[in-house]
Amino acid sequence: MAIRWLDEPAQRAFAQAVEGVERASAAELVVAVRRRARAWPHVPLAVGIVGAWLGLAFMLYSDHAFGLASFLIDPLLAGALAGGAATLATPLVRWLTPAGVRRRAVVAAARAVFVERGVHHTGGRTGLLVYCALAERMAAVVADTGVVTAVPAATLARHAAAIDRALAQGGAATAAAIAALGPDLAAALPRATDDINELPDALDHDLERRPRS
Repeated sequence: MAIRWLDEPAQRAFAQAVEGVERASAAELVVAVRRRARAWPHVPLAVGIVGAWLGLAFMLYSDHAFGLASFLIDPLLAGALAGGAATLATPLVRWLTPAGVRRRAVVAAARAVFVERGVHHTGGRTGLLVYCALAERMAAVVADTGVVTAVPAATLARHAAAIDRALAQGGAATAAAIAALGPDLAAALPRATDDINELPDALDHDLERRPRS
C-alpha cells in the first residue's frame, strides 16, 4: 500500500526533528525535500520508444486490418502517451538510472541548495543541510566546515545512509532518521547558552501536492 509521504504527522515530525537537533546542539539544521533532484529526460524517451515499438508490433500482428496511415501515426501516439505517463511514474527513475548517476545528481542538487539557502552563512559555520530527493529515493547530508571539523565523516555518512533507507517508508520515518542526528551533533557541538537560531526552521519542499512514494 502506498504511503502518503508528507502528511500532517510527517510535517509535525520534521518540525520536531529540527527543533530537537537545534535544542541539543549548536548545529543549524535545514531540511529540504524535492520531488526529484533533476529532470531525467531519458526516462520518458526510453518508455516512449518501447511504447511506440509495442504499438507497432500490435498493429503488425493483430487480426484487425489497419490503414497505411495508421502505421505512421498510431505508434507515435502510443509512444507519446507512454512517455507522458512515464513522467508521473517516479519508480522508473530508479529502474532506468544507475545508482551512481542518481547519487551524483542528488549530491550536486544538495550542494546547490546549501548555497541558495545560505546554510554556509552561520556565525560558527555550523550549518547542516539534509536534502531528500524522492524520485531518486536518495538523501545527501552537506555540512559546513564547523560540522565537518567536529563530526567524523563516517558518522555523517552513516546518518545519510539511514535517511536513504527511511525515504521509502514515508516522511515520518525520514524525520525520525534525521532526528537521530541529534545525539552525535550534541556530543560534538554542544549548544552554548548564548546560541541563537540563525536559519529558518521550516521544511523547504516543493510538494504542493503530497506525492505517494
